[in-house]
Amino acid sequence: MTGSNAMAAKARAMFGERLKASDYQTLLQKKSVSEIAGYLKTSTCFSVALEGINDKAIHRGQLEALLRTDVFNRLSRLLRYSNSGSDRFIYLTIMETEISLILMCIRSFTSDEAEDRITLISRMPIYVEHYMTFNIRRLAEVKNFEELLKVLKGTMFFDTVRKYGDAKMEEIDYAGLEHEMRLQYYGKVLETIDLAGSKQGKAQMREIYLSAIELDNIAIIYRLKKYFQTPPDRIRKLISPQTFVFSSKQIQSMIDCSDADEVIRILQASKYKKYISSEKFSYIEHYTNMISFNMNYHFIEFYTDPNLVLLSYMLLSECEIRNVVDIIEGVRYGISADRIKMLLIY
Repeated sequence: MTGSNAMAAKARAMFGERLKASDYQTLLQKKSVSEIAGYLKTSTCFSVALEGINDKAIHRGQLEALLRTDVFNRLSRLLRYSNSGSDRFIYLTIMETEISLILMCIRSFTSDEAEDRITLISRMPIYVEHYMTFNIRRLAEVKNFEELLKVLKGTMFFDTVRKYGDAKMEEIDYAGLEHEMRLQYYGKVLETIDLAGSKQGKAQMREIYLSAIELDNIAIIYRLKKYFQTPPDRIRKLISPQTFVFSSKQIQSMIDCSDADEVIRILQASKYKKYISSEKFSYIEHYTNMISFNMNYHFIEFYTDPNLVLLSYMLLSECEIRNVVDIIEGVRYGISADRIKMLLIY
């Protein structure tokens, strides 16, 4: 078996170790963050990420930060089977973490997230530093915007972040900053795919990411129209230019329509409907995440391109972590198990 085929086989095997319906049912019965941490530590695939923790004393932010390090544990296992081409896609996964760390760092200047950022960074495997574009150990020590910019100097995010440094901390446009960094990320993703292997593999990887970008755009349009009555011109500034199933004209039409529910009707009637099945609409992010989950599940089950399988596996892993975080948040705020279950995608 070649290295690349071995990696695809390993990714599939690891996908088989994911949390099952019975695990989620058990987690939904837990009454505290410490009970959730205890079960994840002793009975699930998250045991490595939570090794050595005191589950009786851990708080929500620390647990979430540690769960996010599990992405790196999984990458570490896959790296043994990767080739140089796959390394490019591993970097993209880590680049998403860079964005999250930068935003977490800025929020910590006016909140209590500094400890969670330090926890997340301290638990990252050493090999991750090889792929990152800035020194994460220095990031752990950052206390203000000026120090952050020193860490980011020379990276692709420096100029983008610097533009937001003149605002007062309580007035920073986090949505705008995240949007701009994500535009940079998407551009890098598509550039990397163009350097990938087979023609068919490239087409399928573009499908994964272009649909993800488009679905994120649709979620933004729906949410801003439904809950904030945001003017169309403002919405246009917060979406990405890439499309996949819809044309640019159709996306603009969604932005201009007066009824947010029309956005859902358009989505349900599109080519995405085969990934929706009979699922009842609950809220927009659940709907769009479910479409992405079903697409990636299809790719990891039925295709053989190693880079495609790697990308699908990592995106499915992110969905799994999001499920657990939703359960943690639900328990924290006293939401019923039945209602939390409606949020989960598996």
